[in-house]
Amino acid sequence: MNSLRWMLYLLLTVLVTITGCASTPPKPASGHIDSSQRPDASHLSSDAIPSLVREAPVVPEPTPAIAQETYTVVVTNAALDELLFALARDAHLNIDVHPGLSGKVTLNAIDQTLLQILDRISAQVPVRYHFEDELLVVEPDQPYLRSYYIDYVNLARSSKSNNSVSTEIATTGQAAVGDSGGRGSSGGSNSSSTNVTSSSENQFWGRLRQNIASMLGLKGDDDASGQSVIINAETGLITILATQTQHLQLQEYLDRLVTNAQRQVLIEATVVEVELNNNYQFGVDWSKIADSGNGVSFTQSLLGTNLASPPVFSLNYTDNKSFGNISATVKMLQEFGNVKVLSSPKIMAINNQTALLKVVDNIVYFTLEADTVTGQTTTQTTFTSTPHTVPVGFVMSVTPQISREDAVTLNVRPTISRVTGFVNDPNPALAANSIESRIPQIQVREMESVLRVRSGQIAVLGGLIQDNVNLTDQGIPVLSQIDYLGDAFTYRDNKIKKSELVIFLRPRVVDSLDKPLDVYTDYLPNPDAALGPDHAGEWRVMR
Repeated sequence: MNSLRWMLYLLLTVLVTITGCASTPPKPASGHIDSSQRPDASHLSSDAIPSLVREAPVVPEPTPAIAQETYTVVVTNAALDELLFALARDAHLNIDVHPGLSGKVTLNAIDQTLLQILDRISAQVPVRYHFEDELLVVEPDQPYLRSYYIDYVNLARSSKSNNSVSTEIATTGQAAVGDSGGRGSSGGSNSSSTNVTSSSENQFWGRLRQNIASMLGLKGDDDASGQSVIINAETGLITILATQTQHLQLQEYLDRLVTNAQRQVLIEATVVEVELNNNYQFGVDWSKIADSGNGVSFTQSLLGTNLASPPVFSLNYTDNKSFGNISATVKMLQEFGNVKVLSSPKIMAINNQTALLKVVDNIVYFTLEADTVTGQTTTQTTFTSTPHTVPVGFVMSVTPQISREDAVTLNVRPTISRVTGFVNDPNPALAANSIESRIPQIQVREMESVLRVRSGQIAVLGGLIQDNVNLTDQGIPVLSQIDYLGDAFTYRDNKIKKSELVIFLRPRVVDSLDKPLDVYTDYLPNPDAALGPDHAGEWRVMR
């Protein structure tokens, strides 16, 4: 019996302990949404997709602009001040009229706004006006100061290039003179020279001052009427003292001036040397490319009177999207022989500003001068060495002019030079002392032309053909030097190859600073990392 009581007591203790350890559910907050208030979603499927909206929302009609009040004014030789007061009274405006106003107005204005009528009045009488809240102020059109900002570099440039060809032929001989068989002698010389000089002067700020002074009728920096021009080229600020009519003319002039002066063109040039095969020893047959049906047109202009300039021809593509790139043009030349690209520069130039591209190696050579002093018993020779450098490589100068129709006129002069060999200085003093002074022989190929192409089209300069002669003699020592028999022990390999130099030019007018340069961003290695985290996404392409 005692054991049964003990078992019941133990069981009751365990039940009480378990009940005390049970967790109490949290009490809902006052803002908690009750499940009874939730919408019934039993009819919705878990994978239900809302139907498409097929009707576009209706866009409200734009609010019509407030119609300006119009007036009709018909006057003949009316006093200016009386007409202005009448207009201000009808327009319910306050008006201040300068006491110095005078003049007569003849006007026939029907249903025109107040601003249109005031502009027509200021065209007849030298007055100017402005509004201050609801106050109309009219005063004489006397000179006043106004500043203009001109975004242009403070730079004055001048460039000059010279291309000359000269020959001189001396002739002597005898010629028959008279009708009796008498004979005489005559002699003389014949010389010919051609010189082409191109010069360019870019004095932007100086010319701008002269043009503004001409528009204002100034004879100097200042005149008796108080009009003047103040130019600060370092900050690009121009301050002009002129009337309102003159300021309107100057504003129109400066807007056009800055727009044209800041236009840019990206010029892609590719210099190609074609080693002609046996089928085209007379050069590249450009008419064959034009007849291939690839949308290529060919134009050639022979400058017969300009001996210093070679023949110039242009190759244009009617379909710029398909063939408007130089790479496709170079591939088309492979039909005529082996093609080697010597240089492929790209340069950007501002309108009417000369750009110069120079990729050369400066070859160093020395010239020696011997000064010999002979004494009674000894002879002393002193040598003086003078270093010289000659650039060898590719040099191109180009001056573009951009028209309003995006046609580009180029004055271009490419020059390619290379070392073909060395010659010894024939100075007897050097030979007497067994000293060699080797001077490099430089081969120069250049042309200068003025051509006009449209933006995106390709122009071609070519026709420079030269013969490359390679003479190789190999023979058995001693035996090959025996007279008459040495040729039997000598191997000669004489190779003559013809090559033509072709230069492709493609100008592209830059309308935006980003659009024509985005194709070159792929050549930049990780530009975001190079610019830093603060400038990520900003592309700066410099050539």
